[in-house]
Amino acid sequence: MSSKIFSFSDTVLVGYPLAEEGTEYGVDGNGASHYDEQQLVDALGKSFAMYKQHGARSPKKLKPIHQYIAEVLAAIWGKDFSTRYLGAAASEMTVSGKYYPKDIDITVTHGNQPVFCLGIKFVTSNYKQNANNYFEGMMGETANIQALGDLPYAQLLILRHQTPYYPKNETLKPKKIEVINDKDMQKYLKLAFDISQAHRPLFMGIQIIDLDEKTGAVTPTVLEGKFAPPIVNLLEQKLSLKNLFADIAHYKNYCSAKTLLG
Repeated sequence: MSSKIFSFSDTVLVGYPLAEEGTEYGVDGNGASHYDEQQLVDALGKSFAMYKQHGARSPKKLKPIHQYIAEVLAAIWGKDFSTRYLGAAASEMTVSGKYYPKDIDITVTHGNQPVFCLGIKFVTSNYKQNANNYFEGMMGETANIQALGDLPYAQLLILRHQTPYYPKNETLKPKKIEVINDKDMQKYLKLAFDISQAHRPLFMGIQIIDLDEKTGAVTPTVLEGKFAPPIVNLLEQKLSLKNLFADIAHYKNYCSAKTLLG
């Protein structure tokens, strides 16, 4: 029986040769067990410090959070797979999308071939001004990869509940503070529950945080009382990061099961 791993193709999984028979797939099936909220908070704090030190356009602000998420994915997928991401000694992988080549935030690879992709968006300021651009960008990059038919794409969105708005060329004193609300969440909820199409991420997670601009302290936002109860339920369960990584682990284990079954 030849060993295969199966990759995403809309709602169908298409197999292609990958690992040799006898490959150990004994990775913990509960992806949530590899995720630690405090470690996420620490990584976000480091990313925000890099953002304040080097500016919004510097890629240095991405490295701490990308490294932590890549470590979680590495633990889920196991030793027979590798991760590519923007880190101290690593670089993003460029994947030939359906329409254009794309540098992927985190790519899980086997034999230097991509088998799973994840995009990360950490919005530090001016969210509402750019909300539609962020959303359209999320759908576009997802469609570009998943339209290939054999490569799944997940998305992780991190938002500040109280987000500063800075006028053009101002980086120190915000003009106002914008509060993320139910309306801001609606488009993401619709996307998460859309029918399976190339532009809808296979899995999606949303983390809302409080971030002290002066100290850089990061804490997960207490959602109750800030959003409608049904939205709180979805953010704490279906769209939580704990569930995101559990879904990714289930997908990985499904690939392994299909391999063993031939």
